[in-house]
Amino acid sequence: MPFEGTRAISTSKIPLPDNHADYIFLIFSAHEIRNQDERSVFFTELTRVLKPNGKIILLEHLRDINNFCAYNIGFFHFLSKLSWFNTFKHSDLRVVQQTKFTPFITRFMLEKNGRPS
Repeated sequence: MPFEGTRAISTSKIPLPDNHADYIFLIFSAHEIRNQDERSVFFTELTRVLKPNGKIILLEHLRDINNFCAYNIGFFHFLSKLSWFNTFKHSDLRVVQQTKFTPFITRFMLEKNGRPS
C-alpha cells in the first residue's frame, strides 16, 4: 500500500512547472525504467522541472565488478555506468560529482548542462 498522499505519475509528464525543484532525489529506483528511451524522456522531464541551480541526486548500484561479486548474475538488473552517462547526455544533464557511497553504491550529483529549459 502506498504512503498516504502518494501520487502515481507518468515518466513522460511530471505534473510540476518548469524550474520548480531545488533538489530531486532518485534512490534505487530509476534503474527500474528498463527502456533507454523512456528513461531519457523521464530524465528530460526532471531537467525541465529542476531549477537552474538545482541538483539531482541519483543513488544506484552499477553493473560493475563489485556488484557482480555481491549479486552474481543478479548484477544484470543494474545499469552500466555508460548507460547512465548516455541517459544524462540525452537529457541535457552533466555530472557534477560521482562518488562511491559504498563499494556497491554509486552517487551521481547532476545539474543542468547550462542551457535553460
